[in-house]
Amino acid sequence: MADTAVASGWRGPVLEWRARFRGVVADRLVAEGDRRLLWLPVFFGAGIGVYFTLKVEPPLWLGIAGVVAGVGMVFALRRYAAWCEAALALTLLAAGFALMCEIAWEREAAMLQRHLGPVVVSGRVIDVDLVERGWRIVIENDPLPGLDPTDQPRHLRVHIPSRSDELNPGDRVSLKAMLYPVPAQLLPGGRDFQRELYFAGIGGVGYSFGAAHRIAGTPSEGGWHEELRQLRTDMSRRITAVLPGSTGGVASALITGKRGASPKRSSRPFAIPVCPTYWRLPACIWDWSAPSCSSPCAADWR
Repeated sequence: MADTAVASGWRGPVLEWRARFRGVVADRLVAEGDRRLLWLPVFFGAGIGVYFTLKVEPPLWLGIAGVVAGVGMVFALRRYAAWCEAALALTLLAAGFALMCEIAWEREAAMLQRHLGPVVVSGRVIDVDLVERGWRIVIENDPLPGLDPTDQPRHLRVHIPSRSDELNPGDRVSLKAMLYPVPAQLLPGGRDFQRELYFAGIGGVGYSFGAAHRIAGTPSEGGWHEELRQLRTDMSRRITAVLPGSTGGVASALITGKRGASPKRSSRPFAIPVCPTYWRLPACIWDWSAPSCSSPCAADWR
């Protein structure tokens, strides 16, 4: 009887707290009204955040199963508005998680585990970025000597000197380079190069000995992705030619997303928000094609 009295003693406050919590949530949902729809992207982003909090790589089927189960719950609860909306939110959370699982699976590639070189590297240029004392290029490399087929990285990022041939996305290039594994995170909460370059498909970094040379090869068929990278490269070169120094580097980072020409002390603020700036490309095509960089779009950077 004493145990029953104790149980009933704490059960009452718990039930009262649960009823109060439900009332607060219900009031907030009613206050949101049709704006509840705006919370769906938040749940989608939360699913992406859940993926990055994990310490181990989840299986691909886990995210897909969560989305399928969520869709089934939405269909089963379609007659109950509140529960249906809750199921839809959980489905979006599972969709964000599944998206990151799929991207990680799609871009899975071997990473260099030891330094290699000097070694001759050849391949197709994927992207070009102007940096201090030269360029930084991303190469879809041919098989590297001294590595097993399963250990071959898909892409390499190499720094080349300014005396190299002028390269564009799609060109074939040959150079002698020293290659290294992607550096690990230096400080807790700092920039994670390994994660960043993993999702970019880059398996190693390095620098070249001497100039890089364009070589003859079959025409590239990179499609619209390559045309967009070429457009970004041309715009970046035009901007830095008209606005030399840090001004042109910051302008190029904001307009094209290429941060190599911006000074190191200024590049940190653009490390995260630079991706949405690709949306600025259509608005700046006129500025890129104008005879001089004197339009209002360019004047803002002066």
